[in-house]
Amino acid sequence: MTDDELVSLVFVPGFSTAMKISSLSGRGVGMDVVKTNIEKIGGTVDVVTHVGRGTSIKLKIPLTLAIIPALVVATRGSRFAIPQKSLRELVRVERRPGENPIERVHGVSVFRLRNDLIPLVHLDQVLGLESEGNGDGTSDAINIVVVQADDRQFGLVVDQISDTEEIVVKPLSKQLQSISVFAGATIRGDGRIALILDVVGIAQRVGILSEIRNWVVGNQVAVAVQSPEDKQRLLLFDVRGIGRMAIPLPLVTRIEEFRPGQVEIVGGEDVVQYRGQAMPLTRLNSILACGNSTPPPESASLHVIVCTERGRHVGVIIDRILDIVEETLVVDRPAGRDGTRATAVIRGKVTQLLDPSDVARLRGNAIADGVEVA
Repeated sequence: MTDDELVSLVFVPGFSTAMKISSLSGRGVGMDVVKTNIEKIGGTVDVVTHVGRGTSIKLKIPLTLAIIPALVVATRGSRFAIPQKSLRELVRVERRPGENPIERVHGVSVFRLRNDLIPLVHLDQVLGLESEGNGDGTSDAINIVVVQADDRQFGLVVDQISDTEEIVVKPLSKQLQSISVFAGATIRGDGRIALILDVVGIAQRVGILSEIRNWVVGNQVAVAVQSPEDKQRLLLFDVRGIGRMAIPLPLVTRIEEFRPGQVEIVGGEDVVQYRGQAMPLTRLNSILACGNSTPPPESASLHVIVCTERGRHVGVIIDRILDIVEETLVVDRPAGRDGTRATAVIRGKVTQLLDPSDVARLRGNAIADGVEVA
């Protein structure tokens, strides 16, 4: 056996190095449980050890799994988590006899916060939870969570506000991914499940934002940076023949790796079987570089960024993941070619911002014109 095969024995069920069984060790249910649960979420665990130097344990988990601070709220007996990055402030409004702090403008509930009118969204009504009355309630106070979806603020009316927690984000199953008001789920310390609210999705559902995720309005790039807090999380990657590129992390569902043998050609398209669907694959260096780049070796694995649009998975083939960054995005100039949204300086280097929707359009035109994309 090789050294790596010998080390992997620690993951075998029942394996133990203890001389005798005790209440803490010797039962052989340690690393086996770790490996099993990490692989359930699509991750890997590796152990590298060197005599006299030490041991390193490397855990790799999908991008969709992360630990974030969140505010836990409750409405109609159900608990939900709101990512802290979307929070602006918490407001508790005491009711006074004969006064209603909630105003209505053109049929919309609004609240006056420091001379500004912010629209109110009753969480129980948006989620279709059983409620009585018009949602304003008859309690002595109104709890409002002021959140921000891009450049618009609005208030979420909830029954209770708990405390902030560090939560582990778990992706929703494919049957639930089309529900735009939820961004994922988490299991709290007491073992109960709480759904994570998607603030942008709620704003879109109630009409506060129609197309908040559009980056381009006409010929003007709508990436406005107003304050140091307006930062974006970006996935940086490299594509042979094109160079350094980036994509907003919220647009990335997962990052996968496929063997060349898994790729099939159906109707002139490169596809791969992924989660019960035939996911089309797009080679950026063929679409954006007009096929002038050198193709990767046939034996090389394919690194694929998976995006989800209207319930369908779309794969974009790249060469190398560089980093995940969070910083203020200052657009240097509008897009210089189809398939990109703009060019910006990120971490001191010129980077093109990928436009997945435009890439899909270009890919469709190429197939329609009989151009081989593979």
